[in-house]
Amino acid sequence: MAATFKQYSPQELYVPVSIPDTLEAENEYDLPAQGFRSTGSAFFDAFMANLQHHGIRNARFHAQLLGINYTEMCVAVSVITGMTYTDFVEGYILIKAEDLIRNKSAKTTIQDIAASVGFSYSGFYQFMLRHRKWQKKRR
Repeated sequence: MAATFKQYSPQELYVPVSIPDTLEAENEYDLPAQGFRSTGSAFFDAFMANLQHHGIRNARFHAQLLGINYTEMCVAVSVITGMTYTDFVEGYILIKAEDLIRNKSAKTTIQDIAASVGFSYSGFYQFMLRHRKWQKKRR
């Protein structure tokens, strides 16, 4: 049965580091400051704030922060996004990492970017390499 409510993709929720001029907002104060667009769901917005702050972690970690169990966490993300927990989180982190790399300052290192998305340097390298290969296969 298809969902009868809005489901969100990582692309719809992520707000780039350099917020584009085309982002719909009445003024600069209406722009999201937390790095993601609000969904209107207190639960999911809290999850997104944790994801933005802590980066890639397993569902148990994020569930514990929200005071729910692992299964509830995975089901909630699946219902709200139409994706598995892993697919959604990896997609969001990939978008964020690519944006941070594209817009990094001269002082920002790849290690800084890796830490900001919840990885060690070597883990970040493996994550990016794995997703680059997967995207090339899809083309």
